[in-house]
Amino acid sequence: MTKTEYKKDPTTKTTYFVDEVEEREISRTVYNNITSDKTLKFYRSLGGSETAQKSYTCAGYLTTRLTSVSPDKKQKNVYQFKFS
Repeated sequence: MTKTEYKKDPTTKTTYFVDEVEEREISRTVYNNITSDKTLKFYRSLGGSETAQKSYTCAGYLTTRLTSVSPDKKQKNVYQFKFS
């Protein structure tokens, strides 16, 4: 999993700067918890934006990219999943 954190540019409305990039290996259980429908609905109910992008992988049709935007729109996290 590659997690990229973005911070909003205070001078514009739609531009984000890369703040931090983190890469780590996660288990299948953690992946299922991050990408489950209940988790996405929970963050949406808090006012944030959750977008899951799915595609075909060697493990099946799974979420490969997850974009989370905070309720105040000042921070965005992009999770990219690679399967082996």
